[in-house]
Amino acid sequence: MPDARPTVQKNRTRPTPRDGAGRRAFILGLGGLAAAGRVAVAAPIDAARAAVPPAEPFPDTVGILVGGPPGGRLDRWAAAIEAAFIRILPPDTQLRERLAGGADGVTAANQFGARVAPDGHTVLLLPGEAPLAWLIGDPRAQFDAAGWLPVMAGITSGVLVSRVPPGKLRPGSRLSVAASTPGGPEMAALLGLDLMGVEPVPTFGLSTPARSLQALTAHAVDAVFVGGPNAMALAGAAAAAQAAPLFTLGEPTQDGLRRDPSLPQVPTGLELAVALRGVPPAGALAGAWRSAAAATEIEFALVLPPLTPAALVAQWRSVGIQAAEALQPRASGVRLLGATEANAATAAFGPEPAAVLELRRWLAARFNWTPS
Repeated sequence: MPDARPTVQKNRTRPTPRDGAGRRAFILGLGGLAAAGRVAVAAPIDAARAAVPPAEPFPDTVGILVGGPPGGRLDRWAAAIEAAFIRILPPDTQLRERLAGGADGVTAANQFGARVAPDGHTVLLLPGEAPLAWLIGDPRAQFDAAGWLPVMAGITSGVLVSRVPPGKLRPGSRLSVAASTPGGPEMAALLGLDLMGVEPVPTFGLSTPARSLQALTAHAVDAVFVGGPNAMALAGAAAAAQAAPLFTLGEPTQDGLRRDPSLPQVPTGLELAVALRGVPPAGALAGAWRSAAAATEIEFALVLPPLTPAALVAQWRSVGIQAAEALQPRASGVRLLGATEANAATAAFGPEPAAVLELRRWLAARFNWTPS
């Protein structure tokens, strides 16, 4: 059913005089620093004016559309991000937060796609559940995530822990896995196993980490997917049931995929697939796997709409870099990314159409399942 939760408007405004000097220094300073990909402090006005052409003015009022209910996890992230923005943006910038819909962010994403103009005045803060819903063909997801422009992102670890070690797996092996639904957060792990030649045998209906770990302890399943900010703690809890990390979803980079920094000794799903089959997965379904894995690891993404002027995108991304650096020391279990790193992490938003279709075919053929 469509999310019918109300929209909530909140204002967080920096109460300083509107003399314009701070805004001019900010615009000219960011114009020179955008090419370097990093913002430190605004350059002196005269030097910046001599070095770069005038930049497009940054908005006086910034709207943040938050995908989630009041008091939810995205609302808490919004408060932290806004506090960082207040210290970075010009002193006369007004921040206005609007909360929309439920915790999966689909309602807010629909509103963003249908109503927000590409003028740089509004950004969307949403969780990874929203692009995942779009990928699997959830009929509620009436937005197109492919053109969104990332400002910053927070990503977490995604790990399949298993009682069966990798040395005992072969193409044709079967592995029982705890899962909520075919299109849930465990989907990337299930699809990864399938592409490795290992048949996933899911036990559906285990909708919480606690229930999944109970099933593991009771030997009802052999593997559990753990993710989110508490992924490492959950993986540690699984060790009590003689389960160890089998593979991670890795961390997307501009060049592909690297090992999860939290578990550098554990292979990525791609590495394990090569070890088992001799070649990496290829084709549309492999592309769908990469997109699903990236979406699963997104704690939040802050994005602009397509066609936002390039000068404003550069300014926003410079702000995002500073905000990520400022917030990282307090972001336990979440890696905060700006600029090109955020762009790699949100690659899930723009897979090839063939990959999206193939993922939906796989869900229907493998589990006789379509979202409703």
